[in-house]
Amino acid sequence: MSCRDSLNIMKDFRMVPKTGLNTPFQGGLLKDVAESVIKWAKDGLERRGIGELMYLNELAEDVTTGVTPAEKLVQMYNEKWEKNVDPVFEELRY
Repeated sequence: MSCRDSLNIMKDFRMVPKTGLNTPFQGGLLKDVAESVIKWAKDGLERRGIGELMYLNELAEDVTTGVTPAEKLVQMYNEKWEKNVDPVFEELRY
């Protein structure tokens, strides 16, 4: 892969901060790539057979719904929290 090829691939990612998994990428959406990666990861973890699939559940849900954690936070900020950032600390507390 040449530098030019790499730059062409990278330019597709400039919109990711705004469009998330719905970013157009190589004839499809970034969500399509994420779905493939999740499938490969699940297949690999199943082959290992030591009960690690649960670690992919939240990520798989994000990919399935197409809504990223950042998009969820922006929605809560605009709606539930009425444009107040303070609740984020309570919401994301472990």
